[in-house]
Amino acid sequence: MKLLFIIRDVRGWAGTERVTSLIANALAESHTVEVLSLSQKPTTQVNKEHTQERTQTLTKKLIAQLPQGYSYQPSIEISYIPARNDMLNLCITTIKIAHHLAKGNYDVVVLSGVGEIKFLLGAIHFCRSKFVAWEHFNAAHTHKRVNRKVAARLCDAIVVLTKADADDWQRYLHPHGRIAYIPNPLAEMPALPSILSEKRVLALGRLEEQKRFDLLIEAFSLMHREYPDWHLRIRGSGSKEPVLRQFIQELELTSAVEILPPVTDVASEYREASIYALSSKFEGFPMTLVEAMSFGIPCVSFNCPNGPDEIIADGDDGFIVPYDDVPGFATAMIQLAEDPTLRHQMGQRARQHIQRFDLAHIQVLWEDLIDQLCQK
Repeated sequence: MKLLFIIRDVRGWAGTERVTSLIANALAESHTVEVLSLSQKPTTQVNKEHTQERTQTLTKKLIAQLPQGYSYQPSIEISYIPARNDMLNLCITTIKIAHHLAKGNYDVVVLSGVGEIKFLLGAIHFCRSKFVAWEHFNAAHTHKRVNRKVAARLCDAIVVLTKADADDWQRYLHPHGRIAYIPNPLAEMPALPSILSEKRVLALGRLEEQKRFDLLIEAFSLMHREYPDWHLRIRGSGSKEPVLRQFIQELELTSAVEILPPVTDVASEYREASIYALSSKFEGFPMTLVEAMSFGIPCVSFNCPNGPDEIIADGDDGFIVPYDDVPGFATAMIQLAEDPTLRHQMGQRARQHIQRFDLAHIQVLWEDLIDQLCQK
């Protein structure tokens, strides 16, 4: 079958781009796959007066400076149609995409990110393809947006990441097509887990209101009173960084809490952590929990919608705490800090249980969805 994935920017480094590359690469083993990026095609300008050797060196340097994004199989064609939101360009882009889809004659088109469905209105009405909207966020927080309502009415299927989100789509949006629950995959199982010896709590994510790192810092301050040799490391960037740094100073935790920029080698961060903490107000599907557990790290998470309670088995391979219960969050971290045996037992079970998100298993779910759509 011929499949097309449409994504806002194929060169991005966020979670949506990551899982899109994983699924597209996996499906390319048995299908013809193309990825259409709604961004400007990267170009390099080379002065023709340079010698051939100088030209090659300059080209490599310019290419190295471009944000490359996640890698795709050589068999996957990458196409570009730059999209902008002003009315004129919206109309032009919609026409270009409809023409691209009609010419490509795709069996299934997967829109990775529901927000861009406005660019597909022409194609959905005039192309024979089956259309899938892949939801990466939380329907309970986004269901009032027009793009979700349009997707619910026009798409043949909605792919959601959690069972709770499937219920929310049905409750709020009543889609005409089917709802398919397909979690995000774990890229690979780490060969070496964390040895859980470092006295470090780790948290990763954007420094924005959604992540509520202020609550995590407050909970850690309670833990730190009893275990002053433990540290908290937060890796991320965002608008809340100055406020969070000020809060750390007010709590006199500057020597115990550090905020560092995002890092590409996130595996090294997991291997040096002994507890992973997630303090979000809401999530779509918190992949950092899945990744941390694959490294054998017990996790403590607020029971936010959606995902943590479908990933962590409370009291077995980690802890789920009611949202905003800062003392409860601190107590869970203290339990893991004071009991190395519990920490290791939970970590081992986490590493075992998380294998249900193995890429091969998730690939089968996507294959089944594609087959069912194309049989109609």
